[in-house]
Amino acid sequence: MANSDNPTLESLAAQITELSGQLPTSYSNLTGEMFMVRQKLLDSLNDMWWLAQGPSESIFNYCHSAIPDATVLNTLNSFGFWGAVPLTGSTTYADIAHEVQLPQAVVYRLLQHAMTLRIFAEEAGKDGNAPRVRHTSRSAALARQPGLRALVSTVLDDAGAPLMVLPEALRRFSSGKTDLTQKTDETAFALFHQGGQFGGKFETSWDYIENDGEGEKKGWRQRNFVQFMSYLKDIFLLEDKVLAAYDWASAGKASVVDIGGSAGHDAFALAQKFPDLTITVQDLPQVRSSFEASRPAAVADRVSFSAHSFFEPQPVQADIYLIKLILHDWPDAECLKILRGLIPALRPGAKVIILEYLGNYGTATDVRVMALFNAKERSVSKWKSLVAEVDPRFKIEKVEAKPEAFFALIEAVWTG
Repeated sequence: MANSDNPTLESLAAQITELSGQLPTSYSNLTGEMFMVRQKLLDSLNDMWWLAQGPSESIFNYCHSAIPDATVLNTLNSFGFWGAVPLTGSTTYADIAHEVQLPQAVVYRLLQHAMTLRIFAEEAGKDGNAPRVRHTSRSAALARQPGLRALVSTVLDDAGAPLMVLPEALRRFSSGKTDLTQKTDETAFALFHQGGQFGGKFETSWDYIENDGEGEKKGWRQRNFVQFMSYLKDIFLLEDKVLAAYDWASAGKASVVDIGGSAGHDAFALAQKFPDLTITVQDLPQVRSSFEASRPAAVADRVSFSAHSFFEPQPVQADIYLIKLILHDWPDAECLKILRGLIPALRPGAKVIILEYLGNYGTATDVRVMALFNAKERSVSKWKSLVAEVDPRFKIEKVEAKPEAFFALIEAVWTG
């Protein structure tokens, strides 16, 4: 509970009033301190929401609405409802149905539920005409931001159904054991897709993202994931965290490998700010086109793309290896394989910089990666012990964790 073990509606209302007065009116560029104030405010609002309903009714209401809420948002996103309504003005249900190519009765039912979530709103038609639909701030955000649409697709469309079979996966593969199974073919995702009823027997979430679709649609989830990651970098200000992760200026004319670097957004920022750096972005071959489309001409001579799976031995010898938001998607055994795969290329003094989520601040993500990969979010101590287990020739030089930033930074040097 946000206020105490036994809060009242009055005490929560007082706390909400106090916390509201501390927040700026802008939603963007919140400092770490303001982000934590907002989290406390949201906790208090949640406590009031549950308390006002009572314990039994709050559970009933959640079960009644949680899956339909997610289903409707995913469906509107999948069929492009955001672009079917003008950002200024309104339109009819019939026109929306024509745009999204669904029966009007279905469109009406989906939108009626969406409106309970303040996604779209209905207004009366003039002169007795049919009611019309307009955007709210929430639906307009999805219309304006491709990255937000990519987030909805990745989290709900890619991961939603596998999450719902997590109980059965745990029952089959982990029940009675002392720890979660580490096999990537014993995930909730693998269990859901093993029958192939949705287009293919995909072994892992990455296999699905990379290979789903036919013809021009093949790889659309991979392209969507790249956009999703770009959006995450913006909302978490990840570029700033990468720039501050190391004393890049002191590195001089250093070579950097950005492992699993997606379309290279962070590499471009590093190269622009530190002109002595030469950076290789490594990711799967399907990402190359997104990288080339995004690369600024000003850094084209210093930032290159190399197709590489981080499960294979590292082929590039460099001064610094950057691994960000990669390892939390894999069980310990795979993480160790990824990190040990660097060893063939490491020279004494080479640095490995790991930037990852702090496990105790990402419980929703923790459950999601459990269902998809049998992976987990980790605390600072878990990250340290994982790196220490890789090889005794790794020396951890720096550990930095800022709870308000939700990230941990670990810097290790190869002493071999």
